[in-house]
Amino acid sequence: MTLQKEPIIHVDKLTAGYEESVILENVSFDVYPGEIFIVLGGSGCGKTTLLKQMIGLLKPISGQILIAGRDIVNAEGEERLKVLRNIGVMYQRGALFGSMTLLENIRLALEEFTDLPPPAMDLIAMIKLKLVGLNGFEHYMPTELSGGMQKRAAIARAMALDPQILFMDELSAGLDPVTSVELDCLVLNLARTLKITFVIVTHELPSIYLIADRVIMLDKGAKGIIATGRPQELREHSENIYVHRFFNRAVSSRSTATA
Repeated sequence: MTLQKEPIIHVDKLTAGYEESVILENVSFDVYPGEIFIVLGGSGCGKTTLLKQMIGLLKPISGQILIAGRDIVNAEGEERLKVLRNIGVMYQRGALFGSMTLLENIRLALEEFTDLPPPAMDLIAMIKLKLVGLNGFEHYMPTELSGGMQKRAAIARAMALDPQILFMDELSAGLDPVTSVELDCLVLNLARTLKITFVIVTHELPSIYLIADRVIMLDKGAKGIIATGRPQELREHSENIYVHRFFNRAVSSRSTATA
């Protein structure tokens, strides 16, 4: 895809961690409108930490994160609400409320952030379910659905407020290969038809090769980014041994990359 000049997400010199432990240090990158942008890397490299920083769940030690030009790190009150309304999040296990129907789950954000009448909220919820292939399931409970259907419902809920950006944590985790491909195709379709920007944390290579426009690869030892680009290019041309082995699924005794 052709990248636009102005990024929709700008991360600049981000340092993040927990208490005395620094997980990411001096990390910078941009995400452009309409991209499917993948964050990947080995266990403990900081993928989920980075995601939590970008959606405002954690505050960095230092650095800047701009979402559509707005500072999510320092925004407060109405300004922070404007930032949050512009993003949707699908968590690894879906995080649907088990005591609510799918329609009620999707309505939550509409009830909190809009003054729409109930019939309009119901209509929007049903439209979102149809977009993810769950039309007719609005009155089902999450426990009545398969794992893949629960993730589709979670995507529908994340789209309730028509955000420009959808963040996803381990989209394909725990799913069989066929269901995983179906979800990948759904993401591609939503990106193309609705022009949504996706930021997805994953380590599933088949998904990465199928849907990613660009990736960044994090490394625990480096505490930051060791590779960025299209996955096919990194597979064929990366000079970093660890990156090359990761994308080619080659066995390595090394646990960290060579700088």
